[in-house]
Amino acid sequence: MEAADAADSVLHGDLLECVLLRVPHGELTASPALVSREWRRAAREAHQRHRRRRRHLPCLVAHVHGAAAGVGRSTHVYDPRAGAWASDGWRVAGALPVRRCACAGGDRVYALSLASMAISEDAVGAAWRELPPPRVWRVDPVVAAVGPHVVVLGGGCGATAAAGVVEVLDEGAGWATCPPMPAPLASRWVSSAASERRVYVVERRTGWASWFDPAARQWGPARQLQLPEGNNTASVESLAACGVTTSGGGGASERLLVLAGGGGGNVSLWGVDGDTLLLDAEANNTSMPPEMSERLGGAGSIAAAAAGAASGYVYNASEPSKGAVRYELVDAGVGGGHGSYSDSDSKNGRHEKTWGKRSSGGSRWEWEWLPCPPAAAAAMSTSSSAVVVFACCGSSSAPNK
Repeated sequence: MEAADAADSVLHGDLLECVLLRVPHGELTASPALVSREWRRAAREAHQRHRRRRRHLPCLVAHVHGAAAGVGRSTHVYDPRAGAWASDGWRVAGALPVRRCACAGGDRVYALSLASMAISEDAVGAAWRELPPPRVWRVDPVVAAVGPHVVVLGGGCGATAAAGVVEVLDEGAGWATCPPMPAPLASRWVSSAASERRVYVVERRTGWASWFDPAARQWGPARQLQLPEGNNTASVESLAACGVTTSGGGGASERLLVLAGGGGGNVSLWGVDGDTLLLDAEANNTSMPPEMSERLGGAGSIAAAAAGAASGYVYNASEPSKGAVRYELVDAGVGGGHGSYSDSDSKNGRHEKTWGKRSSGGSRWEWEWLPCPPAAAAAMSTSSSAVVVFACCGSSSAPNK
């Protein structure tokens, strides 16, 4: 009788593979070798699915200014497949400082001066497109590539009346002045995320948010973000737009992911409806593991570089040398168990912590700590003028130098 019950409890085929997909990957690679041939086959399939998922994880790119005398910029790429910074970086002499440019599917970077403007084709800056400079000069504006349009808005400006000026550059045309930013958003403390249709902006300190459609030259509703159950903007020190996901035909429905840093160092992610900017109750809202937010420090200065709303990197904009945290929304049935947590140090000196909490829909958030590239940390420790700019590459294929 007991033998019959044991036979009925044996897992086979796709069911076994589904179970193994929920096992933390580090344990999966070792234990099945000690079991049966069918377990080894299922473990191999699960391992291959894990590798395919890792292949599409976004890279983090760090552009370091002032790293050495006579060097304009050094660039470093973190490859999540290897779990390490790909190299010691490469240097560009005489290069203009770059800033992040929000773009659907992954960031770009831009360089701006009074006489010129250039936007890269990717987060690394391997290829550039020269553009005429905007008509209105400002310091550190928000720049976004939205479909065929380039949008420049916000930033610091000597003329207060021009602080909310919005300009759009169309393919084959010059810059056009558009309706200004809503008054609560006319600030230097604005973060952005972009889709193929819109650029979303969030005022970091007050939580006011809106979106701009460059094709229609139209602003959406301006709304102060409201977070539930004691997490409203009164208890939040800093907010940032992370990324946008789309659904429906032609991306008709969009959802904005918002990063919130609260009192006590708590950092959380919230889903917001793209049209109304109201909190999305069906979104997979989550909080960063407290030990990671503590290591980042300064919840009032959090920022994000993202390749959409499902994956990206969080860092401290005031102290980027502290490191960053990678986040990812993992679909149901892919690696890790319910509330899984692991802690390991690699031979490369990388300190990794991964934590996942499964939602009612089966998907879960994973978090991973990564240090700042050594060259960037060294530059910031020796020079007060050194600046680190993070951008998120849309795939984990580290580019060649």
